[in-house]
Amino acid sequence: MHRAEVVPGLTVDRDLYETAVKGLREHAPDENLTWEAFTSPGSWTLVPDAQGRGYKGELVLRREESRTRKINLWFAPDLRDGQTPKPHNHPWGFTSHVLSGGYTEQRYALRDGRVVTETRTHTAGGSNHVPLDVYHEVTAIAEPGRTLTLMLCGAGRQGAWDYLDPETGRTYGSAADPGFRDRLVALNPRLRP
Repeated sequence: MHRAEVVPGLTVDRDLYETAVKGLREHAPDENLTWEAFTSPGSWTLVPDAQGRGYKGELVLRREESRTRKINLWFAPDLRDGQTPKPHNHPWGFTSHVLSGGYTEQRYALRDGRVVTETRTHTAGGSNHVPLDVYHEVTAIAEPGRTLTLMLCGAGRQGAWDYLDPETGRTYGSAADPGFRDRLVALNPRLRP
């Protein structure tokens, strides 16, 4: 199997590439992806968790005011502080098509003054629609390093990430994580100034 280390901690192979191409043909046929772009260090960004480990790789195919399209390769859950629930929403509504592997998501909603949760499992071949007002966390990855998703995002609101306190039901805007940029650059040397 033909493999390529894109950046340390992010290795892709021909099977993942072919899965991504097939997913694009089905869900975003106007997008093209070559093996060269799929394996280029300049194409991917490894996203760090709070401890500085890459929990997913993102390959942005298109970023416009009206839409963003990206492929995510998942290694670990998207737990914002790693220990306690920190459900977040996104600055855009999106649909995530699970191309391979799968993940478990915890959704949070405020009903009658209290927070209720719902667990959803998403598997290969399925889709997950996440509107702007949904608070969630990805809590488990079925196949770390083999779970591939295609995110088709609508128009966004720059910097409009919000969080929900599961204990009180209060929402609050995202505060900039002062160490995030340093952790991001440490995983992605091409981002160094």
